[in-house]
Amino acid sequence: NERMTGMVNLLMGDLSLARSEAIKRNTIIALCKSNNGTSCSTSAAWNKGWVVFTDDNNNHDVDAGETIIRVQQALEGNLTLRYGETGTYSYVRYNPSGEAWPGATFSFCDNRGADKAKAIIVYWTGRPRVSTKTSQNAPLSCS
Repeated sequence: NERMTGMVNLLMGDLSLARSEAIKRNTIIALCKSNNGTSCSTSAAWNKGWVVFTDDNNNHDVDAGETIIRVQQALEGNLTLRYGETGTYSYVRYNPSGEAWPGATFSFCDNRGADKAKAIIVYWTGRPRVSTKTSQNAPLSCS
């Protein structure tokens, strides 16, 4: 429980950082999954890590001249993490007004199954919140 809560808090902090930096810098800030800490990946799993960066050209990838603000290495333990109902989203971006896209649910699971899963729900307004259910108040899925 403590490890999962710690990982949820870590991602919550980075989502809040991305949103506040987008507002402060008046630019698009993205958070994408990354297994090397320098570029975005569409094939890596979220639990392999992520980066927060300025996405000046809004292409959801780290390009030359764009600033990497924060790097998160792979999560500890046997946690899985996915974004979106099917886990297909590889990034979330914040615009200068703090709005997020795509709005979806990050699901954290471990070998205890969906009953112990936790979620971070990212609304289009940009403010994330922690939950034990989906944004539609349905049970979380770990499959």
